[in-house]
Amino acid sequence: MSLPESGRTRLIEIPEELEEICDRIRRHGRVAIDTEFFWERTFYPQLGLVQLALHEKQAWLIDIPALNNRLAPLGRILADPTIEKIIHDARQDLTILKNQTGSYPRNIFDTRLACGFIGPSANYSLFELCRTFADRNLSKEETRSNWLQRPLNPEQCQYALEDVIFLPRIRTAIKQKAELLERWAWIDEEMKLYDRPELYDDPPFDQVFTKVKGCRRLSGKELALLRELAAWREKEARRRDLPRRHVLSDEMLVNLAIRQPQTLASLKNNCDLPARSGQRHGQALLEAIKKGLQTPAELWPQPANERQKKTARAPYRKISDFILELGREHNLDPGLLANRQQIEDLIETRGSDPKRHPLLQGWRHEFAGRRIIADFLS
Repeated sequence: MSLPESGRTRLIEIPEELEEICDRIRRHGRVAIDTEFFWERTFYPQLGLVQLALHEKQAWLIDIPALNNRLAPLGRILADPTIEKIIHDARQDLTILKNQTGSYPRNIFDTRLACGFIGPSANYSLFELCRTFADRNLSKEETRSNWLQRPLNPEQCQYALEDVIFLPRIRTAIKQKAELLERWAWIDEEMKLYDRPELYDDPPFDQVFTKVKGCRRLSGKELALLRELAAWREKEARRRDLPRRHVLSDEMLVNLAIRQPQTLASLKNNCDLPARSGQRHGQALLEAIKKGLQTPAELWPQPANERQKKTARAPYRKISDFILELGREHNLDPGLLANRQQIEDLIETRGSDPKRHPLLQGWRHEFAGRRIIADFLS
């Protein structure tokens, strides 16, 4: 297929044109969105392109570097609750757009998530959805392109447009099937989760340790140290606009939490810390370790193995199996019902606080939660 007329000749690179496009989107009431970015040497992704489409014949490529952050019209579209934004696998793109425009997203339709309500998986790629619902095979050749480099070649423009122009058709197909299954209200309820501002903010510094690879094998005391070390790395990476791994690797953070050096000599000789990192960050690392060691035991994070022992004694397996079988029986992604953490939380509290548990709210409660409480936790 050829490019839409609006994408064949040039990128949108002046604010007046962007304002005109956003006016058209506002009148239409719905727009498909995708982004292309470059993310190798910075803490946050560097946005290179935003693709906007009303349908397969009307789409635009927005040149972000050329606009030099003059993106107020796009921010207003993003935040407008009367305009539906159709995105595939929405959270990363929306976080990037929020950081770039300063506007929190409202009224989102995520085609990846919605697909889990009409089939066995909420993790289908855009390639798979385009093949299923639009009879198109997308190219993957430009996936690793440098989207900051100019000029973009025709293959990049084609790739970028195809990532967005079929989304309205996919949304229509999903809605038709969901209505037949009487699940459109479920999807509508689920999409409101994307209206939460906290979804797009950076995590608190004292929580980033939970994302460190290898943290699940540490003791409570070691996790207390890791929490301080990871918080320090997070602040340093944001301050210097570097990927976390360029400050210190996950492996090294875990190593320091286990070995717990308390002097520069011990840090250098016993922890395999690269000499340059030791020279630059040695004192800061020791201060983080000291703070972790001073944490009272009652404030240590709970180790994963202790939590697993609790759930092994509880009806975790029965509830998990029930959810899996329910998903198979109704052709619904069971992961939409609850993940392991949510099941464990439900077991620990015996469902005493419904506001804490997704399984006890909305469509999940009607579909599964009520039976789980009655059959496994009463």
